[in-house]
Amino acid sequence: MILALTLSLLSPDAHAFCGTYMGSAGSQLFNNASQVAVVRQGTRTTLTLANDYEGDLSQFALVVPVPEILGEDDVAVVDPEVFRTLDLYSSPRRVAYECSDFRSDTGSFSGGMDGGGSYDSDSGDDTAGGVSVEAEFSAGEYDIVILSAEESGGLVDWLNAQGYAIPDGAEELLGEYIEAGSYFFAAKVDLADLPDGATWLSPLRFGYDSDVFSLPIRLGTINASSAQDLVAYVINDESKGQVHISNYPQVEIDDECMWPGEGAGAGEEDFGKFYAKEFQAAITADGRPGWLLEYSWSPAWCDPCTTDPPTDEQLQGLGFDGSAYEAWFTRIHMRYAATDVDQDLVFYESGLEETDQVRYIDYNVQMEDRFPVCGLGMVEDPGSCDGAGGGDGGSDGGSDGGSDGGSGDDDDDKGCSAVGSAGLSLFGVLGALGLALRRRR
Repeated sequence: MILALTLSLLSPDAHAFCGTYMGSAGSQLFNNASQVAVVRQGTRTTLTLANDYEGDLSQFALVVPVPEILGEDDVAVVDPEVFRTLDLYSSPRRVAYECSDFRSDTGSFSGGMDGGGSYDSDSGDDTAGGVSVEAEFSAGEYDIVILSAEESGGLVDWLNAQGYAIPDGAEELLGEYIEAGSYFFAAKVDLADLPDGATWLSPLRFGYDSDVFSLPIRLGTINASSAQDLVAYVINDESKGQVHISNYPQVEIDDECMWPGEGAGAGEEDFGKFYAKEFQAAITADGRPGWLLEYSWSPAWCDPCTTDPPTDEQLQGLGFDGSAYEAWFTRIHMRYAATDVDQDLVFYESGLEETDQVRYIDYNVQMEDRFPVCGLGMVEDPGSCDGAGGGDGGSDGGSDGGSDGGSGDDDDDKGCSAVGSAGLSLFGVLGALGLALRRRR
């Protein structure tokens, strides 16, 4: 699904030191991407899973391991618009600079930036095969049961009895979760609770208490025929700072450079393809799966703003207890094949309240002494705002135009680093974190 979203930009009167946002680069870059919003406060974790399930909705089903028995108050559906906001707000972007962006009040130029249907409970005894139905309730269009199991064979038998086609390889992995003491959150669609003609499913939110801050991803790999992209929007208390992953390596990407495009008027789609290649190169650089920090900021602030930041109501709808001013937002992007991951993701709160964003600058000859050219480095005999012909000249390449809106500030410690959104496709099925099953007719 391609997202069409009108950018609501802040007043252009503010000085946009972080550059002028130049617009979206397209939303179909990562077609196998799954999105999850993760809220962590204290020992409480709340997950909201984006869903663009395509197919017969009566066949949809999902199984996710959880650390405790969930009740009806722990589960809800949310407005899918929140994922469009989170994605566009935090996407890698393209910006443009003019000499006036670096002019101080005295007329001199400042230096560059520091880069930065219900379940059939009567189909057999609930405890048959060592499987117990611990809870059963509905949320939105989903019928949900919480299961415990003594062994994976019994759980597979129970799911088969409910009409689910279990893929090869599921039984062994389910057994590992059972041995670890997990319960299983199982959901399927009740068509009676969907509007007539509906072709979409609501994002599903569920929360639990656990000392371990983690995200289950291994079951989701069973469904994968190729590498999967996972984008996690992590929201926690501002004082806890950026969220990182402890058991997979962090990778870096070459940004904060000038994107030359293909000459004046280069289309935004070209930038999207450029970023997709840059991401692929970064994520495979050392031959093992890693994670990229694509955005880190207080959700009450942005510079430049690609869209309005998430509202207090949206954050609270995802499970955050507080306002945007009390929160920190981290965007993490991973790509992995089924054979690459042998552990679920383990997060930790780093305490680093450092703003960061993946950003590229439209090529401008007058910025050659400030920024390297992507893939080439610093230019010999560079152009400059201080040289002949300097001043407020525009870009010699890059976008064919965009908004001159965006929030700004003269302070270069705001974590600047971006321009034009390399938006993410919302092809994220709920099964990214669990076992997405197809019900047999």
